[in-house]
Amino acid sequence: MSGVPRWSRPARRPGGGGWWQRDWGGMPLWGVALSAAAIGALLVGGPALRPSTAAEETASPIVVFLGDSYTAGVGASDPSLSWASRVGEAEGWRVRNLARGGTGYASRVTGEGAPGACGRAECPPFVEMAREGAALIPDIVVVSGGRNDIGDAPVDAEVEAFFEAVATAYPGSRIYVTDVLWHGRAPDAVRRLSRVVQRDAQAIGATWLDIGQPLAGGDGLLAPDGIHPNDAGHEAIARAVIAALD
Repeated sequence: MSGVPRWSRPARRPGGGGWWQRDWGGMPLWGVALSAAAIGALLVGGPALRPSTAAEETASPIVVFLGDSYTAGVGASDPSLSWASRVGEAEGWRVRNLARGGTGYASRVTGEGAPGACGRAECPPFVEMAREGAALIPDIVVVSGGRNDIGDAPVDAEVEAFFEAVATAYPGSRIYVTDVLWHGRAPDAVRRLSRVVQRDAQAIGATWLDIGQPLAGGDGLLAPDGIHPNDAGHEAIARAVIAALD
């Protein structure tokens, strides 16, 4: 018996046969021809062999947004025109927006006012949103809010507790946090709360996005209610966030 393994010997066919019946390197010539055609199609990028958009989407980071009505997109004529959606599109993110109107680091809305504020039976504070979003295992978390916490009582303890909960719930996520946004020039109470938020955010290793007050830059940025950003206002916030991310 020959010492050459059987699978490596060229096959012999009696009677010769057509070219398609002959072997080359152990493979029928018709198989070689089909393989060459398939490789050629791959090299020219045939539509059927290109990566699907679903596969490309899988590589995009999942980003959870936590915040109040500004972050939820109130005032925009369409959800796609909210500042969170605009940032997500510009950065190539898969946005999961959990922001709710009327909420804050301490603020929540219950009872009859809740459906009008956030479309739910209860509008939870940020810490409860954070626990809800943890199930999505996001790559990035963006926190923006706090305007509803402006009042007589300080919310320093709630802000600190929120960021401690974020550190626990999102151990592998990159965290971005913005200033507390206002519908114009920020009063002292807003600037003070922004400093508290910045301090506690950076204490857990979050990245502070110093976007200032984009709505203080001119007229025509607010919705008819005079409080929420309109499409132009959302665009102004989005531009400030994108610039801070860069």
